[in-house]
Amino acid sequence: MAISTQETVTDGRKAGRANLGLLMGLAPIILMLLVFLVGPIWVNFIESLQAPDGSRNLHQYARIFGDSYYLIVIAQTLGFGLAVTVICALLGYPLGFALARSEGMVKSLLILVVVTPLMVNVVVRSFGWMVILGGSGALNAGLVALGLPKLELMYNWTGVTIAMVHVLLPFMALSIASTLETLDRRIEEAAMVLGAAPRSVFLHVTLPLSMEGVVTGGILVFTLAIGSFVTVLLLGKTSTMVLPLLIYQQLTTSSDWPFAAAMGITLLVLVSLVLWLQSRLRTAAMGARR
Repeated sequence: MAISTQETVTDGRKAGRANLGLLMGLAPIILMLLVFLVGPIWVNFIESLQAPDGSRNLHQYARIFGDSYYLIVIAQTLGFGLAVTVICALLGYPLGFALARSEGMVKSLLILVVVTPLMVNVVVRSFGWMVILGGSGALNAGLVALGLPKLELMYNWTGVTIAMVHVLLPFMALSIASTLETLDRRIEEAAMVLGAAPRSVFLHVTLPLSMEGVVTGGILVFTLAIGSFVTVLLLGKTSTMVLPLLIYQQLTTSSDWPFAAAMGITLLVLVSLVLWLQSRLRTAAMGARR
């Protein structure tokens, strides 16, 4: 009995030392998160509560949700992110499928093509699209040479969407490819052995089992799209107003820091809601996969 008690005490001490070691190992990460993530968010939140009369209340949030203009900007931000996400999903699935099912040199070349946009600086990439999509750019020059009318693709949603799809497509394609690579090909083979046509195998087997990758890629694309700033500023100017651009204007033009902070918190809440929705959709997708 005494030996058993001593062993229990020894095991408890070992567990305590292990927990202490784990805590000490995580301490730098926790400290960094508190200083560089939680701290700035808390300071931003406190700033957003600052009212013109010096008190602290929800005045700035009332301005946002009580003015139709700001509600339109929020709707435009969400709509822009949704449009970019849908286009990336439609283009990224075939690309991800090709990545997952190719091998050797072909796969290496496809990966290079997919990740190349991420290797270019965002400012350089945006100016490159300005050269291509501008009124006298390469695209319109080609159209004029063919006797076709010019297209207005600068300073509107079309040009900004094209540029954003270009840079965010890799996140969707790679997410889908990683999911497809983990699928057991024998499931598809079994379906074909049972008489299913290739189209039916894709629609009823491959696509449902790969939805987790689509959802993961979708959340990455959506959150990056609604938080984008440089591309929207350079290619859209003020004709494509989204929350990040409006926050920038409030800071640089109006110098209204409390209002800009409130819009920043609003954007953070929107992203958090999307992440929560993504977790629900991912759970549903994993359930369908089982």
